[in-house]
Amino acid sequence: MHVKRPFVAVSFGLLLALTGARPAAAGDSKISTRVTPKGEVVASVKVAKSIKEVREALASAERSHNLAPTTVSVSATPDGKCEKVKLQVRGLLSPFQLETRRCPTASGYLETLVGSTDFVEYRNEWALKDLGAEGTLVTFKTRTMPNVQVPESLILTETKRVLGRLMKNLVGALEG
Repeated sequence: MHVKRPFVAVSFGLLLALTGARPAAAGDSKISTRVTPKGEVVASVKVAKSIKEVREALASAERSHNLAPTTVSVSATPDGKCEKVKLQVRGLLSPFQLETRRCPTASGYLETLVGSTDFVEYRNEWALKDLGAEGTLVTFKTRTMPNVQVPESLILTETKRVLGRLMKNLVGALEG
Protein backbone atom coordinates (compact mmCIF):
# COMPACT_ATOMS: atom_id res chain seq x y z
CA MET A 1 0.00 0.00 0.00
CA HIS A 2 1.39 3.38 -0.99
CA VAL A 3 0.86 6.21 1.43
CA LYS A 4 0.56 9.53 -0.37
CA ARG A 5 2.38 12.48 1.11
CA PRO A 6 0.57 15.79 1.48
CA PHE A 7 1.25 18.56 -1.03
CA VAL A 8 4.95 18.86 -1.69
CA ALA A 9 6.46 21.42 -4.04
CA VAL A 10 7.92 18.97 -6.47
CA SER A 11 11.25 20.14 -7.75
CA PHE A 12 13.30 17.07 -8.31
CA GLY A 13 15.95 15.31 -10.26
CA LEU A 14 15.72 14.74 -13.81
CA LEU A 15 12.57 15.17 -14.40
CA LEU A 16 8.49 16.90 -15.08
CA ALA A 17 5.23 19.68 -18.08
CA LEU A 18 2.54 21.56 -19.94
CA THR A 19 1.19 19.98 -23.09
CA GLY A 20 2.72 21.41 -26.24
CA ALA A 21 6.23 22.29 -27.32
CA ARG A 22 8.02 25.48 -26.45
CA PRO A 23 11.61 26.15 -27.51
CA ALA A 24 14.10 27.69 -25.12
CA ALA A 25 17.51 29.01 -26.04
CA ALA A 26 20.72 27.42 -24.77
CA GLY A 27 23.53 29.20 -26.55
CA ASP A 28 22.72 28.74 -30.23
CA SER A 29 20.87 25.48 -29.53
CA LYS A 30 17.09 25.36 -29.44
CA ILE A 31 15.65 23.16 -26.74
CA SER A 32 12.11 21.90 -27.18
CA THR A 33 9.99 20.26 -24.51
CA ARG A 34 6.63 18.57 -24.77
CA VAL A 35 4.34 16.13 -23.00
CA THR A 36 3.12 12.99 -24.73
CA PRO A 37 -0.43 11.66 -24.36
CA LYS A 38 1.07 8.97 -22.05
CA GLY A 39 2.31 11.67 -19.67
CA GLU A 40 5.95 11.39 -20.66
CA VAL A 41 7.96 14.59 -20.77
CA VAL A 42 10.31 14.82 -23.75
CA ALA A 43 13.11 17.34 -24.27
CA SER A 44 15.25 17.56 -27.41
CA VAL A 45 18.18 19.60 -28.60
CA LYS A 46 20.46 19.47 -31.62
CA VAL A 47 24.16 19.81 -30.73
CA ALA A 48 27.15 20.34 -33.00
CA LYS A 49 29.00 17.35 -31.54
CA SER A 50 29.43 13.80 -32.82
CA ILE A 51 27.27 11.05 -31.41
CA LYS A 52 30.44 9.53 -29.90
CA GLU A 53 31.22 12.77 -28.02
CA VAL A 54 27.67 13.02 -26.67
CA ARG A 55 27.57 9.35 -25.67
CA GLU A 56 30.85 9.80 -23.79
CA ALA A 57 29.49 12.90 -22.00
CA LEU A 58 26.46 10.90 -20.84
CA ALA A 59 28.26 7.60 -20.15
CA SER A 60 28.51 8.12 -16.39
CA ALA A 61 25.27 8.06 -14.40
CA GLU A 62 26.85 10.39 -11.87
CA ARG A 63 27.91 12.93 -14.50
CA SER A 64 24.57 12.83 -16.34
CA HIS A 65 22.52 13.16 -13.12
CA ASN A 66 24.63 16.12 -12.02
CA LEU A 67 23.39 17.98 -15.11
CA ALA A 68 19.95 18.11 -13.45
CA PRO A 69 19.36 21.15 -11.22
CA THR A 70 17.43 19.02 -8.75
CA THR A 71 20.07 16.39 -8.00
CA VAL A 72 21.14 16.52 -4.35
CA SER A 73 23.46 13.50 -4.45
CA VAL A 74 24.18 10.57 -6.72
CA SER A 75 26.39 7.52 -6.50
CA ALA A 76 26.69 4.76 -9.06
CA THR A 77 28.29 1.34 -8.90
CA PRO A 78 28.93 -1.06 -11.79
CA ASP A 79 26.32 -3.76 -12.38
CA GLY A 80 27.52 -5.76 -15.37
CA LYS A 81 27.21 -3.47 -18.40
CA CYS A 82 24.84 -1.30 -16.36
CA GLU A 83 25.08 0.86 -13.25
CA LYS A 84 23.11 0.73 -10.01
CA VAL A 85 22.33 4.30 -9.02
CA LYS A 86 21.46 5.68 -5.59
CA LEU A 87 19.94 9.09 -6.05
CA GLN A 88 18.62 11.91 -3.88
CA VAL A 89 16.63 14.68 -5.54
CA ARG A 90 15.05 17.81 -4.13
CA GLY A 91 11.72 17.69 -2.38
CA LEU A 92 10.16 20.45 -0.29
CA LEU A 93 10.89 19.15 3.19
CA SER A 94 13.65 16.64 2.54
CA PRO A 95 15.27 14.97 -0.45
CA PHE A 96 13.45 12.16 -2.22
CA GLN A 97 15.46 8.95 -2.41
CA LEU A 98 15.44 6.23 -5.01
CA GLU A 99 17.49 3.44 -6.46
CA THR A 100 17.62 2.83 -10.20
CA ARG A 101 19.39 0.72 -12.79
CA ARG A 102 20.93 2.54 -15.77
CA CYS A 103 21.97 0.60 -18.87
CA PRO A 104 23.38 1.50 -22.27
CA THR A 105 21.08 0.94 -25.24
CA ALA A 106 21.72 0.98 -28.99
CA SER A 107 20.70 4.64 -29.12
CA GLY A 108 21.66 5.94 -25.66
CA TYR A 109 20.82 5.00 -22.06
CA LEU A 110 17.78 3.69 -20.20
CA GLU A 111 17.23 4.11 -16.46
CA THR A 112 14.45 2.34 -14.56
CA LEU A 113 13.26 2.34 -10.98
CA VAL A 114 14.51 -0.45 -8.73
CA GLY A 115 12.98 0.83 -5.51
CA SER A 116 11.71 3.89 -3.68
CA THR A 117 9.00 4.88 -1.24
CA ASP A 118 9.13 8.39 -2.74
CA PHE A 119 8.29 7.44 -6.36
CA VAL A 120 5.62 5.26 -7.93
CA GLU A 121 7.13 5.63 -11.42
CA TYR A 122 10.58 6.64 -12.61
CA ARG A 123 11.88 5.93 -16.11
CA ASN A 124 14.42 7.99 -18.04
CA GLU A 125 15.73 7.44 -21.54
CA TRP A 126 18.48 9.27 -23.40
CA ALA A 127 18.30 8.73 -27.19
CA LEU A 128 20.97 9.98 -29.57
CA LYS A 129 20.53 10.32 -33.33
CA ASP A 130 23.44 10.96 -35.67
CA LEU A 131 22.71 13.95 -37.93
CA GLY A 132 25.99 13.66 -39.84
CA ALA A 133 27.64 17.04 -40.44
CA GLU A 134 24.91 18.78 -38.39
CA GLY A 135 25.89 16.95 -35.20
CA THR A 136 23.61 14.92 -32.94
CA LEU A 137 19.97 15.13 -31.94
CA VAL A 138 19.77 14.47 -28.19
CA THR A 139 16.39 13.46 -26.77
CA PHE A 140 15.57 12.84 -23.12
CA LYS A 141 12.25 11.19 -22.27
CA THR A 142 11.00 10.67 -18.73
CA ARG A 143 7.98 9.38 -16.91
CA THR A 144 8.47 10.40 -13.29
CA MET A 145 5.71 10.27 -10.71
CA PRO A 146 6.54 11.01 -7.09
CA ASN A 147 4.43 9.47 -4.35
CA VAL A 148 2.75 12.76 -3.40
CA GLN A 149 -0.74 14.18 -3.52
CA VAL A 150 -0.15 16.80 -6.17
CA PRO A 151 -2.05 17.21 -9.42
CA GLU A 152 -0.22 15.45 -12.23
CA SER A 153 -0.39 18.65 -14.29
CA LEU A 154 1.83 20.41 -11.70
CA ILE A 155 4.30 17.53 -11.72
CA LEU A 156 4.45 17.61 -15.52
CA THR A 157 4.91 21.39 -15.56
CA GLU A 158 7.81 21.16 -13.13
CA THR A 159 9.35 18.24 -15.02
CA LYS A 160 9.22 20.21 -18.25
CA ARG A 161 11.01 23.12 -16.57
CA VAL A 162 13.64 20.83 -15.08
CA LEU A 163 14.28 19.10 -18.40
CA GLY A 164 14.78 22.45 -20.14
CA ARG A 165 17.47 23.28 -17.59
CA LEU A 166 18.97 19.79 -17.85
CA MET A 167 19.37 20.14 -21.61
CA LYS A 168 20.80 23.64 -21.24
CA ASN A 169 23.36 22.24 -18.79
CA LEU A 170 24.19 19.42 -21.22
CA VAL A 171 24.77 21.90 -24.05
CA GLY A 172 27.03 23.93 -21.75
CA ALA A 173 28.99 20.83 -20.72
CA LEU A 174 29.48 19.81 -24.36
CA GLU A 175 30.58 23.30 -25.34
CA GLY A 176 32.92 23.67 -22.34
